[in-house]
Amino acid sequence: MSISDEPSESPIEGNIEDISYTDEEIEDWIKRDKDFIRLSEWDAYILARRQAYLFERQKVLGSEYYSNPAQWDNILDREWRVMEERLNSGIGLDKDIIEEFGEDFFTAKEDLFKEMEEMTESLDSEYVGESEKLLIYTFEDFLMLSNQGIFRDNIFILDPQRKWRKKVEDVVSSYGYTNIERIQIKGVNYLVVSKEDY
Repeated sequence: MSISDEPSESPIEGNIEDISYTDEEIEDWIKRDKDFIRLSEWDAYILARRQAYLFERQKVLGSEYYSNPAQWDNILDREWRVMEERLNSGIGLDKDIIEEFGEDFFTAKEDLFKEMEEMTESLDSEYVGESEKLLIYTFEDFLMLSNQGIFRDNIFILDPQRKWRKKVEDVVSSYGYTNIERIQIKGVNYLVVSKEDY
């Protein structure tokens, strides 16, 4: 089998210098490249946030996580999917991240805020002493909403969900809720939680 010395026919006809593109085509290519770079950077950011989130949740759960890691991995994965959806909408992000990617990068936030309002409307509530009616959050809901940066209540009732109370109090304090009072509602132990200046 011999190789021909004749040059193979080029698929490009004519002189390559005669090929030209419009400014619009060039701008479109540049925009697509920039969008691709932004998407790659966003994927890297989301991956880092996911790893940090799972590590923090495993740390909070402690030995309870290791008693049934497969079940907890499923639960944490479901929690993460909700959180990722909110992050993709720009909810719970620092301003510098939003500025870096641009507001147009994120989908509309209004729908998710509406969903959050609907969720809080479905929560149980209780009067405590002479205070207003307070919403009752489970510890899991508090963590999920706080990690997404959308938890807004200054005072609320927390259901520790059979978690070690000292650990729950430490975690809640790390989010700035330093006033913690133990109460019972219908024979069940709860915490009334508020920020220091509230």
